[in-house]
Amino acid sequence: MEHVIALHQVYGELIFRGLKYHEIRKKPIFKEGDTIFLYIARGNLNILRRTLEKLGLTEDQALTKRGSIVGGFEVGEVIKADFETLWELTKDSSGLTFVYGEEEGKKWLKAYIKEYGYAFTVEKPFLFQEPLTREKMKDLYGVQVEGIIHLSTKSRQPWVKALFEDLMVREIRFI
Repeated sequence: MEHVIALHQVYGELIFRGLKYHEIRKKPIFKEGDTIFLYIARGNLNILRRTLEKLGLTEDQALTKRGSIVGGFEVGEVIKADFETLWELTKDSSGLTFVYGEEEGKKWLKAYIKEYGYAFTVEKPFLFQEPLTREKMKDLYGVQVEGIIHLSTKSRQPWVKALFEDLMVREIRFI
């Protein structure tokens, strides 16, 4: 199955730079082998700038563009775990420690998942040669895409089916 999910730009940057290879979610909405397309949502610009600076980069060197479906990856192993186990498994691979530091990253995860959650491995990340912007989506499909989204090929909406057909044939480059 294919999905489009929203992700803050800072995490998209870390995925496409090979520094984030676990994505954490509250619910088991993905299965091994699914393809995830990433819609880069807003997020905190100061956190993005600080993270890019840690990498020795500027905003002009970002691989992702806000308000666009920029690429994606394949879902690998899916892990269900309690908070402590999930933290130990993903603290260095989810981007949380890199972005926030260990203490703040752990607090963020606890607030997000509460008692238990799911982590899945990011495999075969790819970028589109040309990202699909929200403006282009509005032109092509007549919808305004903003903020948090989750679309899947389960949808019966014609515009969603057309979007996935477009995404599946776009030129990509593996990272």
